[in-house]
Amino acid sequence: MYGKNGPSHKKRLVGDGLKQGKDFIQLAGELNVNTATAEVYGIDCLAAGQDLNHQSMAEHLGVTDESFDMIRREIITIEDKKLRTVRDNLDDSYTYNQIRFVLACLIHELEL
Repeated sequence: MYGKNGPSHKKRLVGDGLKQGKDFIQLAGELNVNTATAEVYGIDCLAAGQDLNHQSMAEHLGVTDESFDMIRREIITIEDKKLRTVRDNLDDSYTYNQIRFVLACLIHELEL
């Protein structure tokens, strides 16, 4: 479900920036990308196993304990394993990046 996740220079910079306590808005400005793109880079780093503070990332992404559990339940129960299906089933209540984040946490058995 997660898809391709190749390494890149910008992903490394976002991962390093998150470790330094920077947020996605700040990192997006530094890299001249939109915030959603910086979020994807950080989530990709987490999915790839980089040691990041996932709880801080959840806060930046607006993922609460309740939303984490709701998204996790949906990911676990769908059959076709597509992000679009998860988002559609959640009535567009959550962003793709919030769903990607929960999936990255599930890959490494991380909880909030």
